[in-house]
Amino acid sequence: MSPPPLNAPMPPRSSALAIASLVLGIAGTAFCLGPLGGIPGVICGHLALSRIKRSGGALTGVGLATAGLITGYISFLWVVVLGLLVAIAVPNVIKARNAAQRTACIANLQTIERAKAAWASEFKKQDTDEPSDADLFGPTKWIFEKPICPAGGTYSLKPVNARPSCSLADHVY
Repeated sequence: MSPPPLNAPMPPRSSALAIASLVLGIAGTAFCLGPLGGIPGVICGHLALSRIKRSGGALTGVGLATAGLITGYISFLWVVVLGLLVAIAVPNVIKARNAAQRTACIANLQTIERAKAAWASEFKKQDTDEPSDADLFGPTKWIFEKPICPAGGTYSLKPVNARPSCSLADHVY
């Protein structure tokens, strides 16, 4: 077997940047690296395509570079989708928390109202009489411990003929 002639063309070789682009693009999407793998994957893909075109056939790997670009751009896409999901979820979680706090506060106010009614009935109080915390709350009273508004409001007991209230405006029953 004789060696190839000295001026024989070299067989085309795969572009290392195209391979790197594909690996980084896959890492960005499959391993949830997002932009950490996607940005370098896209850069390598564009550089590889540019070098392959200028190589005059000495480099191959257009498919690898294209696949790297696609997977790199997809890794950006899931970050955008994740951002949108967070943007949608956070306000809804806050809204649900506020609704739950309001419901718990109203339940506390209703408990205080029942304790006031029992106090007024047992001690034959007038509609204009107002109980104190010591009258309603304690180990031997109607409520063991004074309830606390979960949203940070303060409770006002008010006279027997009026409902107790919370200092937060939307905590009303």
